[in-house]
Amino acid sequence: MVIARRVARLVFVVFVVTFLTFFLLDRAPGDPAELKAGLNATPEVVAEIRAELGLDDPLFVRYLDWLAGAIRLDFGESLVTEGFTSWDLIREALPKTLELMILAELMAIGIAVPLAIAAARRPGGVLDRVTSAGAFGLLALPSFVLGIYLSYVVGVQLGWLPTIVDDLPGLNDDPLENLRQMFLPSLTLALALVAVYLRLLRSDLIDTLQQDYVMLAQARGLSERRILWRHALRPSSLNLTTAIGLNVAGLIGGAFIIEVLFAINGMGRLTILRVAQEDFPVVTAVVALLTVAYVTVNFIVDLLYRVIDPRIRDGVA
Repeated sequence: MVIARRVARLVFVVFVVTFLTFFLLDRAPGDPAELKAGLNATPEVVAEIRAELGLDDPLFVRYLDWLAGAIRLDFGESLVTEGFTSWDLIREALPKTLELMILAELMAIGIAVPLAIAAARRPGGVLDRVTSAGAFGLLALPSFVLGIYLSYVVGVQLGWLPTIVDDLPGLNDDPLENLRQMFLPSLTLALALVAVYLRLLRSDLIDTLQQDYVMLAQARGLSERRILWRHALRPSSLNLTTAIGLNVAGLIGGAFIIEVLFAINGMGRLTILRVAQEDFPVVTAVVALLTVAYVTVNFIVDLLYRVIDPRIRDGVA
């Protein structure tokens, strides 16, 4: 029952967000029929296109028609790119954004977890003070500033990695070149997450290491490494898991900024370009997909709580 209620809430959130997006874009300046018809179109042609697009129908009727198509991944045709549907454009851009986000998340976890464990072993030690200071610095530094700095130093001055990723090969075509080009954007996006994950996990690990069952494990002669990785890390990961789920929205927004900065032809560049061109079917489709992705990830995080901590039961959340 609890899972069913959560699924119902997620569906409601998707419904509300997509409807509000549809409503706001409908009230935006500009006429989609005139945009699709072109500059020299006659009023008769514009009226014909308006009827074809269903723009004369009431707003809620048009939304329900759009929703019925969206369930089948039919978000309508692009008003700007003739012969392409919104899904065609998204399908081309989405893999790059997903790759950027997944690589950034893996980098952040891969960097933050070992550092947090090492810092928690000696609270107040040199490594703990250095990592804490570094985390504060990363939190205070916007990702686009960090990206510009890394691009200049690593890409321009040292020439180690490319700073423009507009011709990214597919993972199946050339995986090494793909990862080489995506390394710098992914690292830029990951470093802000490292600061959050490091501080959360370090604090929770220090608290966990003071629990009775950990002291009992120490008294039994278990090695410090085994206690940290097998007995302390799992119960200390609840807040980290929550942060990973809640950071999906921030990760999406950060990915959009990084895509523009490094010229990656992903969802971020697509959305910004289509907003400027008033290609509202594409913008609505992007918002719908991002909303579904966000609520789905948070739903999965809720389910993971029961895996990480078996004491959590339905009705206690």
